[in-house]
Amino acid sequence: MSLFALYRTRDKPSRIEIDDALAGNLCRCTGYRPIVEAARTMYELPSPAAEIVHADLLDALDAEEALEIEGGDRRFFAPVSNDGLAQLLADYPNATILAGGTDVGLWVTKQHRELETVIYTGRVAELCDIAETDTHIEIGAAVTLSDAMQVITRHYPELEELFRRFASPPIRNAGTLGGNIANGSPIGDSMPALMVMGSTLLIHSVLGERETTLEDFYIDYQVQDLRSSEFLATVRIPKPSRDAFLRSYKISKRFDQDISAVCTAFRLELREGKVAGFAMACGGLAATIKRASNCEAALLGADWSEAAIERAAEALAEDFTPISDMRASAEYRLLVTQNLLRRFYLDSIGEFEQTVYNYGR
Repeated sequence: MSLFALYRTRDKPSRIEIDDALAGNLCRCTGYRPIVEAARTMYELPSPAAEIVHADLLDALDAEEALEIEGGDRRFFAPVSNDGLAQLLADYPNATILAGGTDVGLWVTKQHRELETVIYTGRVAELCDIAETDTHIEIGAAVTLSDAMQVITRHYPELEELFRRFASPPIRNAGTLGGNIANGSPIGDSMPALMVMGSTLLIHSVLGERETTLEDFYIDYQVQDLRSSEFLATVRIPKPSRDAFLRSYKISKRFDQDISAVCTAFRLELREGKVAGFAMACGGLAATIKRASNCEAALLGADWSEAAIERAAEALAEDFTPISDMRASAEYRLLVTQNLLRRFYLDSIGEFEQTVYNYGR
């Protein structure tokens, strides 16, 4: 299926495009060489004459009317507007909000949860919009990760590797940026970068709309600043400043299609060799995605130097007390995070230029 999707959407793809398309497929039998060769030669064969395309039938479905299905004690709603969604959440405050289903699906199949009321966000017009102002990128909460990443990396090309390693194409095509944020996992890969970029969230309900910062949105493990009947409507990302240097690094056991042990993001502004602005956010080190406040304070106003970085690395031990689990030990997580700070320094002075295709794969 991955190769067929590539066949239908690319004309003689490069090796990089083939690798990206196959990133979510883990082969344990023959290895990848013959699979890559199949991808290269499939364009030499004629398109299957019996291929049946249902796109016209799907296009004919009416997606402008709200959907409501009830059976027994269970209900499924698919509203088409923010106001309709807000009213449903006011009527059913304990409902499960369903976006891409990459987490909710596992609740059902792995944890065997019974979901009585489900509200699907994928037909809400406002939540599927992407807009740009002079100062911000505004991404609706139901925009897929694939579409959101495309516009984000157009403005922030330095995040391309992070998003290339974010799950796999089928998952990115289903999952949503808003879902990744609202789920609040402490190992969500999008949030550290969004946090240091200064992103804010628009929260909607029948009472109106309010705005909060991404760092204030996370209160505790799986606890977000969402009051009864509120939902995440829009992610607002500031457009880049020409004076800022931004990077995000992910560490995991497997390069592709793996959950992070640590994911960090950094944003630096220098004025005459001194740190005028510095932000660092980390995933995998605490109960929530969190800013490294002591590390940031140690660098603000300091000379941008190895000595300052070493002092900031020591301060990281005051910011985080990570746990040990199957992905990494607490000691490893802290050491890796300190080393990623050192790597960021080397990146910023041009002494460590690495990309996805000269390490990792």
